[in-house]
Amino acid sequence: MPKDTASGLLKLVLLLAVFNTAYLSWRYLALESGFAVRGSGFCSLTEFVDCDEVLSTPQARAFYVPNALLGFGFFFGCFIWLLAGFRFFPNSRRTILLILGFWLLIASGLTLYFFWLLVRLPNLCPLCPWNHLLTYCALLLTVSAYRKTPENTESMTVSSIAALAAVCIGQFAAWLFLWQFLR
Repeated sequence: MPKDTASGLLKLVLLLAVFNTAYLSWRYLALESGFAVRGSGFCSLTEFVDCDEVLSTPQARAFYVPNALLGFGFFFGCFIWLLAGFRFFPNSRRTILLILGFWLLIASGLTLYFFWLLVRLPNLCPLCPWNHLLTYCALLLTVSAYRKTPENTESMTVSSIAALAAVCIGQFAAWLFLWQFLR
């Protein structure tokens, strides 16, 4: 797979993960605040296959914050990291991909815990496992793009990595703050 294809697919996979987690985050908030009725979502297909039921369990908040919101902040941050990194540091693409791959590897490990929580529930959310699959796909595409990308022609400074990371982490923190404020 050519490097542009791998990078393009990576952007697409991250964008799909952003949309998926955005919907699940919105749905969680709508259910929690009473704006939506349980069982009325487009992914509430049967008594067993029902996102709303899964989002209403304590397991949907494994770390106090809704899992969907954690995923949204993470995937949106990854998407920003990739787009901004490639745009502002075009000669350091390997570094951008290496750091992204590191965090996707950590996320892939965490998905095992989230998957374990999911399979123990009496209901199935058809959208939640997609996040896990998209995480693995993003990791594989990152590795593929990294392997096909030529060596950096200039190095990113620690301050530029820190600035880009601050933007990505800052948006993540902002979503968590907003959720806490809207509760």
